Amino acid sequence: MNYRLRVGAFVSAIAILGSGCALTPDGAVPPTVQTLQSTDEFTFIGDRDESRPATQIEWWSEIAGAGLGASVERLRTHNFDLIEAAERVTQAELRARQSRGSRLPSVGADAGGSYGRGPVAPSGFAWDDSYSGGLTASFDTDIFGQLRARARSAALTAEATRLNFLATEQQLVAVMTQSWVNAATLQRRLDLANEIADSYRVTYTLTDERYDTGSRNTSASDVQIARQNLEAALADIPDLETQLAAQLIQIDLLLGRTPGQTAQSFHAELALDREMVVPAGFPADLLAQRPDVAAAALSYEAALEDIGAAKADLFPGLTLTSALSFQGDEPGDVIDFDELIASLAGSLTQPLFQGGRLRQEVRVQESEASALSSAYARTALTALSEVETALVQQAGLIRELEQLDAVLRSAEISNRIAQDRYRQGLIPLLSVLETQRSLNAARLNIILTEQALIVARIDLHQSLGGQWFDAAE
Repeated sequence: MNYRLRVGAFVSAIAILGSGCALTPDGAVPPTVQTLQSTDEFTFIGDRDESRPATQIEWWSEIAGAGLGASVERLRTHNFDLIEAAERVTQAELRARQSRGSRLPSVGADAGGSYGRGPVAPSGFAWDDSYSGGLTASFDTDIFGQLRARARSAALTAEATRLNFLATEQQLVAVMTQSWVNAATLQRRLDLANEIADSYRVTYTLTDERYDTGSRNTSASDVQIARQNLEAALADIPDLETQLAAQLIQIDLLLGRTPGQTAQSFHAELALDREMVVPAGFPADLLAQRPDVAAAALSYEAALEDIGAAKADLFPGLTLTSALSFQGDEPGDVIDFDELIASLAGSLTQPLFQGGRLRQEVRVQESEASALSSAYARTALTALSEVETALVQQAGLIRELEQLDAVLRSAEISNRIAQDRYRQGLIPLLSVLETQRSLNAARLNIILTEQALIVARIDLHQSLGGQWFDAAE
C-alpha cells in the first residue's frame, strides 16, 4: 500500500507541476512593429470617422467596366496559382485537425481465433479451438503541454496559410487589373497611332497636291518629308498591335484559359478619377487590415508554440493504457464477461541521453522564432512603405497631369493655327510637322501618365489591404 501511495503521489506531483508550467514563451511584439503602430509620421495619418465604418468594395470596378469585373471573378476560381494556394490552405487545416486528434485517446480492437492439435494425457492428441477478442486504449496525459503547444502551432499555421491565400488573391487581382490597364493603354496608343497616321496622310496628300499644282512654297523635298513622316507613323502600328496581342495572352494565362479568348471580347474601357480621396487611418489600422502582415504575426506566434513543444520534450511523459480482453473455446466466449480480463497501466518516460538532440531542437526553434520576428517586422515596415510610395507617386502624377493638360491645350491651338496658315501657303511644311509632332507627343504623354496614375492607384489599393475604404455617406 505504501508503494502504491508513493507512486500515486509521484504521478500527482508531476501532473501538478506540468499543469502550472508555461513552457511557451510570451510573444512580445517586435520593437519595430510597436514603433510603426504608434508613429504619426505617415502621409495617410488622420482621424477616422467612426460613424462611417470601413467597408469591403470591389475597387477594380472603379478602374474599368464590367469586362474587368467578370475577369476578376473568373480569376478567383480558375487561376492556377490561387487553386494551388487554396490546396495549401486545405492541407494546413487538415494538419491542424491531425494535431488536435493527437490529444485524444487512442482506441483499438482486435479479434482472433485458432484451431490446433495438441497432446492429451495420459497419451494421445486432440484438436482444440481457441477464440479471443479485446479492446485497448491509450492516452498521453500531456502533462507538460507538448501536444497542446503543437496543436496551437498547427492552428496558428493554418490561419496564417489562409491569410497568405488572401494576400495572394489580392496580389493576383492587382496583377490582373494592371494587365487589363496595360492592355487598355496599348489599345489607346494604337488608336492614337492610327489617328496620327491619318493626320500625316492628310498632310502628305495636301503637300503632294500643292506640288502637283506648281505651288512655289512646295518642293519635291517637302513631298518626301511628308511621305517619310506618314511611313514612320504607319511603322509604329504593327509593334503596338503585337504588344497588345501579347498582353491579352498574358490575361488569358492569368484566367487559366487558352490564348486568344480575351482578345475576342476585350474592350479598352478605363475610368480615371484624379481626385480620389484616400481614407484616413493609423498604422495600427493598416497593419490589422493587411493579410500578409497578419499572417506574419501568426507565423511568429506559431514558432513560439513550437519552442514550448520542444521544451516540453525535455520533461517526462506519462501515458495511460487500458485493455479489455476475452478468451475462450467458443466464439461466443469473446463477449462473455465471465471470461473478461481487464488491465490498467501507466508508463512514465524520461529522456536521459539523446546526444544533445532535444536541447539543440529547442535552440533551432528559438532561432526560427527570432527569424520570423524579423520577418514580421519587415513585412509591417514594407506595408507602410508601400502605402507611402503609392501616395507620393499618386500626388506627383496628378500634378504632372495638370501640367500636361496645359501642354496639350497649347499644342492643339498651335497645330490648328499652323494647319490653317499652311493651307493658305503662309508657312512652310516643316512648321506644320513640328506642331503635329508636339501635339502627338502631348497626347501620348497624357495616355502614359494616366496609365502610371492608374497603376499607382492599383498599388495604393493593394497596399491598403485591397479594401480599406470608408463607406459612402
